Amino acid sequence: MHGAIMPERWNPNNAPVFNLSKTDDWETPTDLLLMAQNYFDFEPTLDVCATKFNKKCNLFIKTQALNMNWRLPFFMNPIYSKAKDWIFHAYEQHKKWNVSGLALLFSKTDTLAWHDCILGWDENGNPKAEILWIKGRVHFWKNGKRSVNPAPYPSAFVFWRAK
Repeated sequence: MHGAIMPERWNPNNAPVFNLSKTDDWETPTDLLLMAQNYFDFEPTLDVCATKFNKKCNLFIKTQALNMNWRLPFFMNPIYSKAKDWIFHAYEQHKKWNVSGLALLFSKTDTLAWHDCILGWDENGNPKAEILWIKGRVHFWKNGKRSVNPAPYPSAFVFWRAK
């Protein structure tokens, strides 16, 4: 017999599945954000992806952030279903206003957004961003409670430092 060897207890009816949520409004764990702020020696002024319940800065943008200019040092834990749009806008704002920004993102390094806005070097030969890889999977929060299951993908903090 040819093909893959399956573990003895493997059962296709019990195959693991990702616990993907039907909602995007997860809160960043405060201790995780503080670790990143210390690592990058950065304190954001503006949370661009927040509500009054999950904001991580005194100033926050509740809606339409992708249609606004971000002239203040910012933090974002973007809606992961639209992460590409947020990454491109964040990088554009960083370059346009020479502002620092910190983002908590899934580590999807094979995507165009990561290659165009995070990995590699800019036109001056400087790194586009600094990256802090997070060991393990993040447990996000919702309504003041830690999620039972971790995120389905690894995450990283991306930091665009003002020049």
